[in-house]
Amino acid sequence: METSDGEKLNLIKRYYREYFKDAVKNRWLEIPEDIRHREIGYGYLKKVDNRNLSFDSEREYLRWVLDRSPFHLYKSLAYMEHPSSVGGAQKKGLFRREIAFDIDVHRVKRCTHKDDGWVCNHCLEEGKNQVFILIDEFLIPDFGLSKEDIRIVFSGNRGYHIYIKPRDEDIRNTIEHWGREERRCLIEYILGKNLNLNYVGSGWRRRILKAIKNKRLLAQLERSNNWKSIIERKSEREKKRILKIIEDVKNRLELDEKVMEDDIRLLRVIGSLHGYTGFVVKEVKYNSLEYFDPLKDAVYPKFNREYYNVKIKERIDSLRIGDNLYTYRSREVPVSVILYLFGHGVDFEIC
Repeated sequence: METSDGEKLNLIKRYYREYFKDAVKNRWLEIPEDIRHREIGYGYLKKVDNRNLSFDSEREYLRWVLDRSPFHLYKSLAYMEHPSSVGGAQKKGLFRREIAFDIDVHRVKRCTHKDDGWVCNHCLEEGKNQVFILIDEFLIPDFGLSKEDIRIVFSGNRGYHIYIKPRDEDIRNTIEHWGREERRCLIEYILGKNLNLNYVGSGWRRRILKAIKNKRLLAQLERSNNWKSIIERKSEREKKRILKIIEDVKNRLELDEKVMEDDIRLLRVIGSLHGYTGFVVKEVKYNSLEYFDPLKDAVYPKFNREYYNVKIKERIDSLRIGDNLYTYRSREVPVSVILYLFGHGVDFEIC
């Protein structure tokens, strides 16, 4: 007997509800700091069907989560006087905002899947690699942060959220009172926008020199801060080669600029599930990141213990969950695969 779309949706909702019961009971679901001043958003078939929600207490928030068990759960980065008001930052009375980056990786050259929205080892590894670039090449050496000042969260899909949480309260207070322009300057610096080759500062100088293999060119650039004058004297072919090296260094990070710039941006609640993959939005310690495997470590263990007979009605790219590989020919799959297929809109039946 095949299931209808409504029955499938109800089945998915049941598993999300079971997950949130465990997440609340065992206290791994994030309760946003100062919950009274945070906006909450959520969705089921879309990322955000509703927003402008707020709660007076942690208990009220947790009770609501257990009742609704949304597929997508978000909190505002901003602290607001009136988080449930409809409108922009002014109407909501924004008075403080967390600083966070969103590394949003897309399909990379090594990926073999045709669907840009799919996941595999290669795009997941690239996301992890970009976390190390952001932290080790920018946040620590250029801004004086330590690993303990940074919070790393797997987004539940192909990216990561990196929160800046300085232990020094004065520094945290300063940066969380930055306006849009200050945040824009921060992300533009990290993305190398408007890089001035007439005078290359120490951070970008260090990164670009590391990528140059030609010893003669390296020696020339090391002796001067005015790289433009050196590059201009080169042949057209050499000039293009040098500028390409600089562009490649600048383009190593895929950051969602709106997450940094938008005053009322929402970000996924840590410990919730990602409604497109069914994976856990999970915090990862810096020292564990190298060994973190989202296709195993971000899959809720209970979702791999119950299996269903399915008929997948369209060709899909292969999917690895844990140590097992699933294709459109698979006939018995765990709940984790059911959630992934449903979230990606794959046509399948539960038999």
